[in-house]
Amino acid sequence: MKMSPRIISYDISEGTVFFNTKTNDSFLITNELIKKVDEDEETEKQYESYLEQHNYFLEEDEVDKYLTQILEADKERLGLTVLTHGDCNFRCKYCYEHFTNISMSLETENAIFNFVEEKIKTGQFKYLTVAWFGGEPLLGFKTIVSLGKRLISLCNKYNVNYDSSLTTNGFLLDKKKFVTLVTDLRVTSYQITLDGNQESHDCQRISRTGKGTYDRILKNLIGMRQTKLDFECIIRFNITKENYPNICSFLKHDGLIFKEDERFLLFYRNVGDWGKGDRVEDSLTLVNRSTAFELSKRAVKEGYSLFASRYNTSHFFSCYANKKNHYAFNVNGIVQSCTVALYDKKNIFGNINTGFVNQNKIDKWVINVDDSCSDCPYLLICKSGNCPMVKRINGVSFKRICESMKNTIYENLALFALDGQYNDILDVE
Repeated sequence: MKMSPRIISYDISEGTVFFNTKTNDSFLITNELIKKVDEDEETEKQYESYLEQHNYFLEEDEVDKYLTQILEADKERLGLTVLTHGDCNFRCKYCYEHFTNISMSLETENAIFNFVEEKIKTGQFKYLTVAWFGGEPLLGFKTIVSLGKRLISLCNKYNVNYDSSLTTNGFLLDKKKFVTLVTDLRVTSYQITLDGNQESHDCQRISRTGKGTYDRILKNLIGMRQTKLDFECIIRFNITKENYPNICSFLKHDGLIFKEDERFLLFYRNVGDWGKGDRVEDSLTLVNRSTAFELSKRAVKEGYSLFASRYNTSHFFSCYANKKNHYAFNVNGIVQSCTVALYDKKNIFGNINTGFVNQNKIDKWVINVDDSCSDCPYLLICKSGNCPMVKRINGVSFKRICESMKNTIYENLALFALDGQYNDILDVE
């Protein structure tokens, strides 16, 4: 029997990690067992039996079979990104947004709710996922409470699973508010950014009044950790040449309190050319592409767990903007897909307050697998390109997108293996 080309692998010191992109199953086979498989016929048969049982061998029409399963599962999921407020209490030096001091009106909230209700009533959806975004979403906390409770009630009525996430700078996330979000509003996934230690963070992520923000965010993160609540928090680090020298200081000092808490995951991201927003000029310098990967490996070596290694290797890896049943609503009710290209006309599909949503235009952003990708081992993860913005708006060539995605998936596989995220270990008994 032949190993499927959809199986990818990465060698580590203990052996080889295999990842099945068809099923998201994975295992480590130790160097000792690899040697025994080569030398002992009975061990070889046992190993082949394991591979067959877990679908590691080539199957007939496997690409169509598993790609259909992945895309069909998406049809049961309705996703929303809601920008609850038009302003932010920070003025980060790499931010791409334009800010206006406006909160979401009740009219817009009602229009979003009515839109979702009509979708849910069709019976098509088993899951509703809501991502609260901004601006700074906690400036629109009243909207999160009001709309969140209404959506939870709606899902309960129609037996739909509900979950939600919050991307926040963390400054306003005191313990009382956090407990309310988790227990009453089912916000169980968080992303909060700390750009290294206090010195480097307070240089890049300053308040609207020009003051440092690190101490209060760290205090709020510690407050989250002190609870026994079930949640996941991604601590994100945006990397520039300016903060790079201090970015690892967090691992040695303030980060230690989160190291043994599996609810906290680290995520390193190179700052990109995302746009100037309200900034007059650029004051930061971009780093080499490999920087985030090297810092991630260092974090694993220090004993931290990574977000990228848990999610970005699986065939669930996909940008929300290329999902057919995902809708982003800004504070004024404008319907979009991408939350980076907020001001590009190609990313505007109507206004929920008028009831017009151009679904045909949205569908052009949806996953469309290219025939040339059929033999690629990464196909079921990549699906011919993760980010629709780089193709639809930035005009990046398919070749460049392909090269970038291959590098990204390879790096994520390496982090997956080094972080020990595999499902099983095969060793000599």
